[in-house]
Amino acid sequence: MARDLGLKVEELPGRRLRLGSEESSRHFSVRLDSGTLVVSQRLDRERLCGAAASCVLSVQVLTENPLQLFRLEVEILDVNDNSPSFPTAQRTLRIAESATVAARFPLESAQDPDVGTNAVSSYRLSPNSHFSLDVKQQPDSKLFPELVLERALDREEQPELQLVLTAVDGGSPARSGTAQITVLVLDVNDNAPTCDRTTYKVRVPENTPVGAVLLRINASDPDEGPNGETQYSFGVHTSDSVRRLFSLDPHSGEVRVSGALDFEESPFYEIYVRAHDGGVPEMEGNCVLQVQVEDANDNPPEVLLTSLLNPVPEDTPPETVVGLFNVRDRDSGANGDVSLQISPDVPFAIRSLQNHFSLVTQESLDRESTSQYRVVLIGRDGGSPALTTTLTLLLNISDVNDNPPRFLQPSYDAFLEENNPPGSLLCTVSASDPDDGDNSRLVYSIVSGQVQGSPISSFVHINPDNGNLYAQSTFDFEQLQVLPVSVAVRDSGSPPLHANVTVYIFVLDQNDHPPTILHPASDSDVSAPQRVPLSVPPGSLVTKVTAVDADAGYNAWLSYRLLPQSTDPSLFHMSLHTGEVRTARAFQDTDMAVQQLVVQVMDNGNPPLSTTATITVTLEEAAPEESYKPRDFLAGAKEKPDLTLYLIIALAAVSTVALATVTVLAARCLRRRGRAAVSPYCCCWLSESPSRDFFKHSSPKLQLSSDGTLKYMEVTLRPTDTQSQCYSTCFSQGSEGSDFTFLRPSASAERGPRRGGHRCPAGHPARMPRAGQARRSLGLPRVFSFCLFLHSSSAQIRYSIPEELTRGAFVGNIAKDLGTDVAKLAAANLQVLSDSDSQYFSVNVNTGVIMVSERIDREQLCGQNPRCFLHLKLAIENPVEFYRIEVEILDINDNPPEFPSEEVSLRIYELASLGARFPIQPAQDPDVGTNTLQTYHLSANDNFNLNVKARTDGGKFPELVLERALDREFRAFHHLVLTAEDGGSPPQSSKIRITIQVLDANDNHPVFDRPSYGARLVENSPLGTLVVKLNATDVDEGPNGDIRYSLSSHNSAALRQIFAIDEQTGEIRVQGNLDFEEATVYEIEVEAKDMGSPTMEEHCSVVVEVTDVNDNAPEVILTSFSSSLSEDALPGTVVAVIHVRDRDSGEQGKVLCHVSPDLPFQLRKDYEHQYSLLTSTRLDREHVAYYNVTISASDLGNPPLSRHTILPITLTDVNDNAPQFEQASYEVLVAENNPVGSVLVTVSAADPDSEQNSRLSYSILRAGGTDPGLDPTRYLSIHPTNGQVTAKFPFDYEQTTYLQFHVEVSDGGSPALRNRTLVHVFIVDQNDNAPQVHFPRAGEDSAAQFRISPSIAPPALITKVVAIDADSGRNAWLSYHLVEATDLGLFSVALRSGEVRITRALQDTDASAHELLVVIRDAGEPPLSTAVTLVVLVEEKGPEALQGSEGRAADGGGLPTITLYLIVSLVLISTVSLVGLAVLGVRCLRRGSAPANQGCCVESVNTLQPPPSHIFGHLHYEPKQGDTVMGVQVTATAPPAPRYRSCFSPVSDISEFMFVKPSADPPPLYSEQAQPNTDWRFSQTQRPGTSGSQNGEEAGAWPNNQFDTEMLQAMILASANEAADGNSTLGGGNGTMGLSARYGPQFTLQHVPDYRQNVYIPGSNATLTNAAGKRDAKNAAPAAGNKKKSGKKEKK
Repeated sequence: MARDLGLKVEELPGRRLRLGSEESSRHFSVRLDSGTLVVSQRLDRERLCGAAASCVLSVQVLTENPLQLFRLEVEILDVNDNSPSFPTAQRTLRIAESATVAARFPLESAQDPDVGTNAVSSYRLSPNSHFSLDVKQQPDSKLFPELVLERALDREEQPELQLVLTAVDGGSPARSGTAQITVLVLDVNDNAPTCDRTTYKVRVPENTPVGAVLLRINASDPDEGPNGETQYSFGVHTSDSVRRLFSLDPHSGEVRVSGALDFEESPFYEIYVRAHDGGVPEMEGNCVLQVQVEDANDNPPEVLLTSLLNPVPEDTPPETVVGLFNVRDRDSGANGDVSLQISPDVPFAIRSLQNHFSLVTQESLDRESTSQYRVVLIGRDGGSPALTTTLTLLLNISDVNDNPPRFLQPSYDAFLEENNPPGSLLCTVSASDPDDGDNSRLVYSIVSGQVQGSPISSFVHINPDNGNLYAQSTFDFEQLQVLPVSVAVRDSGSPPLHANVTVYIFVLDQNDHPPTILHPASDSDVSAPQRVPLSVPPGSLVTKVTAVDADAGYNAWLSYRLLPQSTDPSLFHMSLHTGEVRTARAFQDTDMAVQQLVVQVMDNGNPPLSTTATITVTLEEAAPEESYKPRDFLAGAKEKPDLTLYLIIALAAVSTVALATVTVLAARCLRRRGRAAVSPYCCCWLSESPSRDFFKHSSPKLQLSSDGTLKYMEVTLRPTDTQSQCYSTCFSQGSEGSDFTFLRPSASAERGPRRGGHRCPAGHPARMPRAGQARRSLGLPRVFSFCLFLHSSSAQIRYSIPEELTRGAFVGNIAKDLGTDVAKLAAANLQVLSDSDSQYFSVNVNTGVIMVSERIDREQLCGQNPRCFLHLKLAIENPVEFYRIEVEILDINDNPPEFPSEEVSLRIYELASLGARFPIQPAQDPDVGTNTLQTYHLSANDNFNLNVKARTDGGKFPELVLERALDREFRAFHHLVLTAEDGGSPPQSSKIRITIQVLDANDNHPVFDRPSYGARLVENSPLGTLVVKLNATDVDEGPNGDIRYSLSSHNSAALRQIFAIDEQTGEIRVQGNLDFEEATVYEIEVEAKDMGSPTMEEHCSVVVEVTDVNDNAPEVILTSFSSSLSEDALPGTVVAVIHVRDRDSGEQGKVLCHVSPDLPFQLRKDYEHQYSLLTSTRLDREHVAYYNVTISASDLGNPPLSRHTILPITLTDVNDNAPQFEQASYEVLVAENNPVGSVLVTVSAADPDSEQNSRLSYSILRAGGTDPGLDPTRYLSIHPTNGQVTAKFPFDYEQTTYLQFHVEVSDGGSPALRNRTLVHVFIVDQNDNAPQVHFPRAGEDSAAQFRISPSIAPPALITKVVAIDADSGRNAWLSYHLVEATDLGLFSVALRSGEVRITRALQDTDASAHELLVVIRDAGEPPLSTAVTLVVLVEEKGPEALQGSEGRAADGGGLPTITLYLIVSLVLISTVSLVGLAVLGVRCLRRGSAPANQGCCVESVNTLQPPPSHIFGHLHYEPKQGDTVMGVQVTATAPPAPRYRSCFSPVSDISEFMFVKPSADPPPLYSEQAQPNTDWRFSQTQRPGTSGSQNGEEAGAWPNNQFDTEMLQAMILASANEAADGNSTLGGGNGTMGLSARYGPQFTLQHVPDYRQNVYIPGSNATLTNAAGKRDAKNAAPAAGNKKKSGKKEKK
């Protein structure tokens, strides 16, 4: 190579000779010692150049000093080193056995990488009997082998052929390659399935279950795949009825039972089976299956309902016929004998007469107990096993009005507020009636009566439909409190039944009356003046206002108040509840002599009503004062101790005697009751085991009188047992011994006989007889009145008539045929039974003639049965006889044969074999016998004949038989006419048109219109360019004529990537890049295939010539290139060596290169295709550090093509720039007390150099400051890389205010370059020092003392506080503040100077020592402060302080006596005991003298109604201290007689019953009081007034009367014992006076005003004084002390 290039061998190492490109170095290498070019690795021409005819490798040689580039070409010559090889060594061809002779099948060509004579030159095929080999040669000398079919294929004879194809090249020696070809013969559907038997026979019982397999049909087909897959189906001759009874598995051929086989319907079935394959077109075979059905007992009996009476009246008498039935069984013999049974749990029975049965009643019916019966009738035949049928009847029982209505409650209570608007709903009464329909429709009404002289209807009105009771007028409680209303209800039955109930309407009081003032009474507005002496002490009684209110309860509780309109309201005091007017203070001379007192009396209603009165009080000097002196009742005359002892003994003795007497009387009464227990009517019966559930509910009502006492109580007890009675009882406070004073039985109780004018208990009510008990006719048809127990007879007659007779046509004469007189038939009530075919016939009773009453169609009635019968059943009475008439319906030829459709289409394959049969659906003729179908006729044609098959049952089925082969291309459709004719006279016929479509077979291959095609394309043709459109035709139709185009397998993979063909249209288009330089001519092999089965194909070739264009741009190849260049490089330095080339030739292959003139680079052309890139000027990296040099190469084509190559060149840095600071100097403000390490300032410098040359380092230099010897590095540090200056210690402004230093920066170049800057640091002051007090000086825990004279004059200077602050500026501005002082108004401190001065003159009341707290605060943010304490002492002591005096209340009064309380208690207990004993004695004596059979039936006085004798009870009302309930014990005498204890609240008019429970183990009736229930408590809303929230007289509400009741007085007097010696109040402890039993557990005496002031002692105006009043008097000052202090204590 050195010699050929003219280079000297000895200069090669110095010039650094080397191969220029990587490709050259990979294949070759240079020996520098000899200058020889040698191969560095094995060269394979096929791998390097492929199939190219010439293989040349380009080698570049590069030398330096100077830089030169040489280009060499090395040609690689081919040797025969490769054998031909096929793409696949094993190939399979699938060829249909119907392929025509001479058909061609292309094979894959062998591939040989060698070229020229070393490539493939010939092919050989192994010997065989069916194929030969044909080889085609293309213009490029390529060979393509094809198989040619020489002999027809038969898959059934030889399904597979094995061939060997050999390819031989032309080398020396020759090489060869082989491919194994397997020809698979594809099956064609040319064989029909064949059954192993033409006729199958099977016997099956008629009870064969559904799903049972009869047999399995087997058909075989020698074809394979879908052509040999046999499927089974029913033939067209198989009827629809057979298809419903049998099923055929399409895959296995199993015939199964799918319906019920009935021997009675058909004993024989013939099934036509069609076996067809899955080929296209399909071929079929046929066979017949004959099924013989064996008889079995499979028909259950039938129970037919002839007539039924539903519903049945509940008063129907026994043995009444309510239904008729008929039974039958389609079986015969013992299987047809049927018996009928009925379910045993119904009141009905079955009566039998042959096959007729009747349903009769067996006992009386009651709709209320059972309204519907489920009657089950069971019919059983005599077969083995026996079959049964069940008929279920739902018999409804119709209602009869036999039950009166009943109210849901024995009585009703309604509560209505007075002054109600008319029309207000009072309550709703409700009754029920167990009857149904109109018998249960209720109507409500009010029983007429008189109340207070007016009819009851003027007070109330009732809605007759829903029982709503309304008020007709407005009620007034003061006129009417209780209104009993009797309500009646009746049903709408016939006759109607009714019942009554009592509704008690309780009128509730409303606050509609204002109070009426009784005293002082005056006709004018101002009453007579009350004279009062001026000298009366406070608390003296002036007068008492007495008022009453017509309302009751809370509405009548009155309160009294003085209105502000009075002359001097503070002079008098009025008791809130008593109305007493007393003096509030002592009269003075300044008081007016005449005082007008305006008094308001207000009730407790909601809203409250009030009345005012004016009282004139005259103050006089001469009025006697004695009568107005307050006297303490409890501190009155002191009795001797002996009298008190005697009273206590007397009280104990009287109580003991009373208790003993009560015990004796109670025991005696109980013994008498025990003796009277033998009477069933005695109400004093005590049950040994009382029933807890006898009464479950009670409705107690309490009514209080206007004074708050119990007026009466009502208790309603309801039994849980419906046979027991309900009781409503009223208790009165004033009854005998608190016993029953009002009793009434519930309105729903049974009324018993009266004895002695009294109601006595009756026994259980007798059952009301039902209306209409007499048996009556049910209105049944006459047939129901047959006497089923008489003898009967039957007969049977048969007639024959043709079908389609007109209406009224004669059938027969029943009278004549029976030999009976017509008159006897009419008298015997001849009837046609409904369970026969009576709709088709009618019987003239007068003549006995049977006539046709409706059109009869034999085919509709009997179908294809040979014989058709209708049955008629007749019955007569007296005696009962049944006749069974059979009418045979004869057939006439009234129906022509009919095909299922007028036209049928058949599709037959054109290759169908001769003799093939094609079934046609037969015609149907509903007639029978000779009138049915007899023969078929086929129109004349050339291809088909008619064959008629006869079935065993006489049916005929037509078939078409192919006599001549079909050709679809010759004739595609055949039109035939098939005629069916019956044997009637005259015969009738019908026709069907048969259209036969000949199905196409794939027997024609596609044909191209030209054997080859040519086209010319330019190499720059875009994608999708149409090359050529092929056209092939196929005379077949459908898929057989549908052609698909594809590229043959002979085409290479590269060609397939360039061209694509549309399989539908045959268009060949460009899909890849056409390059003239790669190939100038393309030959495309195309095949056309149809879509038939099997497919047939045809081939053609397309030659495409490519025209060259300038489509290759120049290429720029870098031979040598250095991407980095030093910025100090000299001009002319070589940067890169470039090689350019263009694949085009001629002018299009010449290339010109240039570079942009704006760059400091230039190109120098070394050779024809070689350039060098040089520097043109000096470079500066800091100015431009990076260049993208674009080299443009363009050819000389038209239009020219160019290519741009970018060479990135980076300039490397040289350290030629010193670093520069951003500022010449820096100034920093730093607040003192800065944290250690905080950043003070950041200095920053920049260096335009890069990398190491620009890497900067910072340091601090020593510099001068406030102290020239100060070293800044002791206090400051700097980060060497980022320039952050930080403080090592906190700065203190008070020590240092300014600092400066130098910072130096140096880069990392070699040599290094430096620079420096100056930094000024200014310290800023912070408020970090609190003020310091310099004067006065004092210790931490001591204060500075100053003394002043008490006569010092303001504004004298006492001292001056002096303080300083180490800070500066605003932080040192100080202010002085006086924060605390003994007297802030006495001293002041100057804000800025701190001078302490006195602001006023000292007084005697001022303290002798004053402590001042002065705070000194600076103006910093936040401010700091310091405090100093100053003590100012007054030198001289002032006068002693005034000492306050506090009046002490003198104790007065002595302890109250209890003598009076004992006297009153003794009298009260004695009186009550005597009265109670007297009442008990009288009642027991009266009951004891009553007859034993009357029991408690003694009439007692009552306010509403006479008491009944069903209940006896006692009310115990003896409240104790703390009691909250009142016990009531009630005993019912009617058995069972449980006893009940009930608890009532004393305010039951509001709360009603709070607790009711039966007494599990009750004590004797007169033994002891019933204990209250601890669970009964008042709610807060039920307690009258407040509950402890107020004090004294202002707490709670209390009944207001002029004077309280004696009972209340006694209770108050007795409570005096609780007051002890006066240290406890009336409301303390348990001292409740029993009031909690009336007003709730929290309503104690502390809520009650002091009623001892209302207790007047005869002959004296002294009153009881409460303990609170004594305490107030004790605490009061002797001479009108301070009322304010006294009031505070009183409140406390």
